[in-house]
Amino acid sequence: MDKNTEDLIAIAVVATSFGVRGEIRAHITTDFPERFKKTEEVWLVSPLKQTQKFRLQSARFHKGGVLLKLEGIDSPEAAAPYRNWKVCIPESELMPLEDGEYWHFQLIGLPVKNARGEVLGTLREIMPFPGCDQYIIKNENGRELTVPAHEMFVKEINLKEGYIAVDLPEEEG
Repeated sequence: MDKNTEDLIAIAVVATSFGVRGEIRAHITTDFPERFKKTEEVWLVSPLKQTQKFRLQSARFHKGGVLLKLEGIDSPEAAAPYRNWKVCIPESELMPLEDGEYWHFQLIGLPVKNARGEVLGTLREIMPFPGCDQYIIKNENGRELTVPAHEMFVKEINLKEGYIAVDLPEEEG
């Protein structure tokens, strides 16, 4: 069964099969790993955007990852083709965030403007760093700018109008 992947959000990536019952070992990519205990269905999405829906029979944490038992996958051979597929849920099932918190997918691709309203480029990547993530902004000439994702520099995130406003100490021309 194919599904449009635009509203699916990855919460893990399949690494390999585990054991003889067809469990799948996956690397956790969600900030809320406890969600695996409450999730009833997941979509597996291939690198080529093929999708397949599964009922999640069980989930248990193991060596920093998660072991998933999906209905219909009952052997290591049945699990093997799903290596490197993303384990996804619909966007509507995301955990609620506090005010002023955003999912990375909501921000990637937004234009970034300076204090004068000039577009500096597009947010291409968010790099996690201890203490403060870094926004990687790329302009149409391919030039990159790194801005700390801190209230000192990021003055506004407006999802409704679709932009991020930053105030940089000494902008280069």
